[in-house]
Amino acid sequence: MSNFLIITKTLNTLVLHLEWLLKFSKTNIKKNRNENLKKQFWAFHHGFYLETIKVCGIQNENIQEYLSDKSYEKLHPINKEFSKIIDNKLFLPFLLKDSPEIVPKYYYLIDYGRLINLNPDILNEQDLIDLCKKMNSLALKPCSSSSGDGFYRLEWKNNSFFLNNNIITESELGSFIKSLNNYIVTEYVVQNKYAAEINKSSVNTIRIICVRDSITNKFFIPISFHRFGVEGKFVDNIGAGEGGIASCIDIMTGKIKNISCIKENGQLNRSTKVIKHPDSKKQITDIIIPNWRPMINKVLEVMNHLSFLKYVGLDIVITDNGFKVIEINSLPTLMGLQLEKGILKDERLKRFFLGN
Repeated sequence: MSNFLIITKTLNTLVLHLEWLLKFSKTNIKKNRNENLKKQFWAFHHGFYLETIKVCGIQNENIQEYLSDKSYEKLHPINKEFSKIIDNKLFLPFLLKDSPEIVPKYYYLIDYGRLINLNPDILNEQDLIDLCKKMNSLALKPCSSSSGDGFYRLEWKNNSFFLNNNIITESELGSFIKSLNNYIVTEYVVQNKYAAEINKSSVNTIRIICVRDSITNKFFIPISFHRFGVEGKFVDNIGAGEGGIASCIDIMTGKIKNISCIKENGQLNRSTKVIKHPDSKKQITDIIIPNWRPMINKVLEVMNHLSFLKYVGLDIVITDNGFKVIEINSLPTLMGLQLEKGILKDERLKRFFLGN
C-alpha cells in the first residue's frame, strides 16, 4: 500500500472517530451528563450511547448480542437513494398506491402558506377551514420530521376551532396556516376502542420493523412494539416530551408483553412488570391487538411488492375496520429494536446488519 493510501485511510478513520465523539458527546450532555467517566469511556469505546446501555441492559457479558449505535448509524441510508422518499410523508400515498385502503386520506400540501390540492374529491375552491368544518378533525404534520415534532390536530367542535386542544379563532387559524411550509393535511385517523381507552389524547401507534431476508429475498417482521402517549399529549413517541410508553408485542399472537420502555420526567427506563397506563389506569400488558394476523399478512404482502426497499419501520394505527399506515421510517430508532433483546441474537438480523 502506498504512503498516500495509508495517509488517506488514517485520515478517514480519524474523521469517523471525531464524528462519533461529537455525536456521543452531544447525546451525553443532553441526557446522561452525570454518569461516571469510566462508564462513559466504556460506552464510547464500544460504540453505544449511554441511554442505550441503560435501557437495554448492555454489559460485558452480553455486549456481543447487541448492534452498536455507531455501527447502526453508519449504515444509513440503508435503502440508498430511496431513503429520502421513505422519510418524506408526502410520498406515502405514492409508495402504497396499490393499497389505498391502508393509507389515510391526503387533502393538501401547504407550500409557504399556499394550499395545494392533493385530493380530487375536494373542490378547488374549498379551503382548509371549510374542510375542517366538514370532517370535524384533521391532522397537520411536516413532510419531514421525527418524534412527532410539529404535529397539530385541528378540530371543529362546539362551533369553534381547536388546535391541539387550544381554542383558536378563524382569523388566527388563517394566519397560522399561512405561516406553515412543507406541511401535509390528512384525515385524522380514529383509533380502535382498545387504544383510545388506554390513552385518548394521542393516536397510539404500532411500530412494525420489516426486513428483507438476504437469502429468501422476502420481508419478515422480527420486532414490533406499541406506543402510548401520556398526560394529554397529542403524540405517542417516547422521544418527544417528558413521557410515553413503548411495549413489546409478541409477533405470532399480537399480545402485548410486559417488557416496556417508559419515559418519566425526561428519563427512559426499562420495565419488566405488568404495565398500566399512568393516567387511565388501564392495563396495557396482555392486551391482544384486534385483527393482528390479517394486518401482519397485509403488511408483508405490501412490503414484498416494494422490491427496491430493504429495511423500514412502519407506524400503524389499528382502526375499527382494519388499520392505516401513517408513516414509514428508513432508519427506526435502534433502542426500540433492542428493548427486549439484542438483535444480533437473530441470525437473519445478524446477517442483514453485519453481512455474515
